[in-house]
Amino acid sequence: MHILPQLRELEQRYADTLTVVGVHSAKFPQEQATEAVAQAVRRHAIHHPVVNDHDFAIWQQYGVRAWPTLMFVDPLGKVIGKHEGEFAAGQLAPIIDRMLDEFGANDWLDRRVHDFGATGPAAQTGPEAATLAFPGKVAADERGNGHVYVADSNHHRLVVTGLRSLDGSVHHIIGSGEPGLRDGPAREAQFNWPQGMAVDPVTGTVYVADTENHAIRRVSPANGAVMTIAGTGEQARSFGGGGPALQTDLSSPWDLALLPDPARTVTAGGGANTEKQDYPDRGLLFIAMAGLHQIWVHDLANGTVAPFAGSGREDILDGPRQEACFAQPSGLALDPAADVLYVADSETSAIRAIHLDTDAVETLVGTGLFDFGDTDAAAERVRLQHPLDVCLWPTAPDGPALLVADTYNHKIKRLDPRTREAKTLLGGPGSGAHAEGVGTAARFSEPGGLALARGKLFIADTNNHALRAVDLATLDTTTIPLDETRRAHPEHS
Repeated sequence: MHILPQLRELEQRYADTLTVVGVHSAKFPQEQATEAVAQAVRRHAIHHPVVNDHDFAIWQQYGVRAWPTLMFVDPLGKVIGKHEGEFAAGQLAPIIDRMLDEFGANDWLDRRVHDFGATGPAAQTGPEAATLAFPGKVAADERGNGHVYVADSNHHRLVVTGLRSLDGSVHHIIGSGEPGLRDGPAREAQFNWPQGMAVDPVTGTVYVADTENHAIRRVSPANGAVMTIAGTGEQARSFGGGGPALQTDLSSPWDLALLPDPARTVTAGGGANTEKQDYPDRGLLFIAMAGLHQIWVHDLANGTVAPFAGSGREDILDGPRQEACFAQPSGLALDPAADVLYVADSETSAIRAIHLDTDAVETLVGTGLFDFGDTDAAAERVRLQHPLDVCLWPTAPDGPALLVADTYNHKIKRLDPRTREAKTLLGGPGSGAHAEGVGTAARFSEPGGLALARGKLFIADTNNHALRAVDLATLDTTTIPLDETRRAHPEHS
């Protein structure tokens, strides 16, 4: 999906002369279902028609070899060009201009602008459509009464509700709701498809992976003001060595994990920020840089970003962190006690561990780019399907465990990092299903984000447009009835 912003730019630039037709040749079984494709079209606000090439018939007819591939077809239906791999819109524009000059000279162009119907939130369906639109990730702030932050991705904003009551009233909304890259007050700032968040447990500062802006944003705990702290707004096209955070291009940052500065400690009163104050940024912010197949680190104190783990080659390979390979890492979880950073490596359907004390990368479960499934087992026999998040459960029965959003299997699984045994904890079969219930009786639809706080697991149930809560003592799953018409605070305060 990393080429969609570039396609949108070309579609807008050539609205009366260029028609894009998407052909979806799916790698994962879940992506082959027509309804799953329809949900993805809504989620990514795709304006052009998309063909579900579930049996790879079109792929084979056109001799496609890689994702993504662009085929150029002239107005007479003849294939005249091919491009494999990602691209920048500015790179293709001169080529398209030359094609259009030729077609115009031959009077081949039909300049009617086609309307393919509503897209994005306007086209979605689901029980929480009025409040959330394909929520991507979730985070919790346990200070004081506490808050739960939801990345309301397709509304390009953050929705904040209370952690204590879970009554669904909205405490704050951060972001105007219009896509863009703008700093400023909470209701004027703009995001573009925000995903992962990390909350400083001492100060309450919230850091946001602003995915399609290729930026890291900061939300002030004092007044909700938003500030860009990393990224230029342009997508990185090649691997770099990092540098000053605001002068370095990033690529599709998907999730964040904060290693706080040890000089800051949580006090009995609930943290350093019991009053509404702002504090300087400190600590290490790890970034799942999905577009570069790497993990990066942002040193908040000195304002620099740099690759931390991963060579940039899309694969699954263990070893020293700078030589290891990842494939679209999409979820992060820190275990400070064990000195480990866990990674949900989505394209390899794997869970990886970066040992911060030894700088070694280890695969817990997952074996290859095309090895996936739904198998509860141990070690090499485990199969997941495109997991998008991982969360530490430090007080789990029988010892600390990981909770995994096994996204395309519509389940939450428990993974023991010592034995590498995975077992379904929540959810069951049923693409697109939504049901309350205990344990495996509950139903989800492509859950993409997890956060744990005060004995409850919060789930961004993406295709159900819902925020779910699970009592980890009973495994009872309920839906938090988010309703932005019921406001705990009229503005951020």
